[in-house]
Amino acid sequence: MNITDSSRVHAGEFQEPSLTREQMIRELTVQQDRLKVILENIPQGICFVDEEGNLAACNRTFLNLVGLAADAFEHGKPYVDVLSDSPALRDQMGSNEQPYAADYFSMVSLKTRATAEQRWFDHRVMSIVHQPLSTGGSIETFDDITESRRADARIAHVATHDALTDLPNRDLLRRQIEEALSHEIPDGCALMYIDLDRFKNVNDTLGHEIGDVLLQRVAERISQHASNCVVVARIGGDEFAVLIRQDVEHGHVSMFAERLICGLSDSYTIRGHNVVIGASIGIAIAPEDGANWAELAKHADLALYDAKSAGRGCYRFFDVAMERSVQAERALSLELQQAIGRHEFELCYQPLVNLHPQRINGFEALLRWRNPKRGIVNPGEFVPLAEELGLIAPIGEWVLRHACWRATRWPEPLRVSVNLSVAQFRANGLVDAVASALRESGLAPHRLELEITESMMLDDTQAVLSVLHRLRRMGVSIAMDDFGTGYSSLSYLKMFPFDRVKIDQSFTRGIGQRPEAEAVIWAVMGICKSLGIDSTAEGVETNAQLEFLSSAGCNEAQGYLFSRPRPEQEIERFLAAWELDESSRAALLPERDTVQGIAQEDVS
Repeated sequence: MNITDSSRVHAGEFQEPSLTREQMIRELTVQQDRLKVILENIPQGICFVDEEGNLAACNRTFLNLVGLAADAFEHGKPYVDVLSDSPALRDQMGSNEQPYAADYFSMVSLKTRATAEQRWFDHRVMSIVHQPLSTGGSIETFDDITESRRADARIAHVATHDALTDLPNRDLLRRQIEEALSHEIPDGCALMYIDLDRFKNVNDTLGHEIGDVLLQRVAERISQHASNCVVVARIGGDEFAVLIRQDVEHGHVSMFAERLICGLSDSYTIRGHNVVIGASIGIAIAPEDGANWAELAKHADLALYDAKSAGRGCYRFFDVAMERSVQAERALSLELQQAIGRHEFELCYQPLVNLHPQRINGFEALLRWRNPKRGIVNPGEFVPLAEELGLIAPIGEWVLRHACWRATRWPEPLRVSVNLSVAQFRANGLVDAVASALRESGLAPHRLELEITESMMLDDTQAVLSVLHRLRRMGVSIAMDDFGTGYSSLSYLKMFPFDRVKIDQSFTRGIGQRPEAEAVIWAVMGICKSLGIDSTAEGVETNAQLEFLSSAGCNEAQGYLFSRPRPEQEIERFLAAWELDESSRAALLPERDTVQGIAQEDVS
């Protein structure tokens, strides 16, 4: 190209030949086909409404969503008429109950962008976007979000319902209570907390799979007893809750609680197993027991705690005295946690008297807590609390060490008897603790006797038997305390060769008053004789009781007829006095207990 040509190009003299009409039509057709392909492959339903309200264009997805065939309308047909022919919306056109179309068309008339979410009569959920165009008309976009909303609903359900029973969970229960309280229901509402009694035994003996099925059955039974004005929830492992929103007068709620306890206590048949549990219920009523969720739940829980403390299988309404009791228990707990470090525990010893002939065989060590502010605290008050707080293991180890050490100061062959708690067996360190106490004190193993109760055997018989056999191999003797008060005492004598059984004081007190108590004592004496097991009668207070026990063949006795529990510094004097004759013994022991003084002196 020469200079002249180049300058002509720059001057704009060179131009492409213009497109012919046919070429422009072809190009436009290609572009329309491309747009149509794009439009048909968009997953949302799209339609174009012109400025006159006629349907100018739409894609196949839109037709499918509204249930229309491709030839069901002509282009340019009024948009309202098109939707009127839709089976998805036809039943709602003009409906007063679900005016979907009316709502939607009011949105179509807007001059600004708008969105709506509608549930159509066929249960599909549509997300609709109205986008006005500057040239007039609009673009309407329809998106079927049914599955997304179903997934959201499933997630929301999982978040607010218990996975095992499908009952509302604690969070949903809280919302229901807050809603009930916010509406200021004239009659108020009642909240029940239900705890299953003996459920742990089911899990431990039959397994968690059976336990899970049991929880589902319990949920069904509670729901069967519940009316439409009741919300049933599972709020913990074996804890359920019931929210009553009508008829919350104490009488109605009491009858409902009684029906629940009876219904839940009926036996269950689960995979061939006959399962029996119980239920305890705590009740708080709004607004008097709480004007908000936190107060109402707290007070229902306190009432439940009181029901369980009362022996289970019952219900309790919240009372302000319960809160004071819990506060007092909390204060006692703090003091108990400090008691070991402050050396506030001490042991008293009650003699164990051989009956043929009468002589001292040893002493039972009894724990005392000398609180600086409260004085002597009864073991019945603090031992269950120590078990609950997990303190019974260190306290039990202290008792073992101290009792063994003290027994080494007594003449041979006097023994010391120490009570064990269920919690000490569960701690898994009992055998080592006993071995350590014997080793550190130097006490011969045969001079230590360990007392257990039947309740220890109920939790896990095989594990308890294993521990007892290990202790027996060490040379320690084993006694069953409170014999005759449980349901399986005789069967446990077959499982483990106890060295001694201790007849519960309830039978001793029945001598001369209840023939059945005397019959039990004769039967126990016969069993002990046949099995070669020694026997000790507890709670001997009168000479008549002593004479009966001697004639029945009882080996040993303890009780206020011989002595109250004594501080360790009195033991040497007591033993010296016992060696004298009866008249000298009485003279040297002016404080010897009488039956009339038992109530004042008994702190065991």
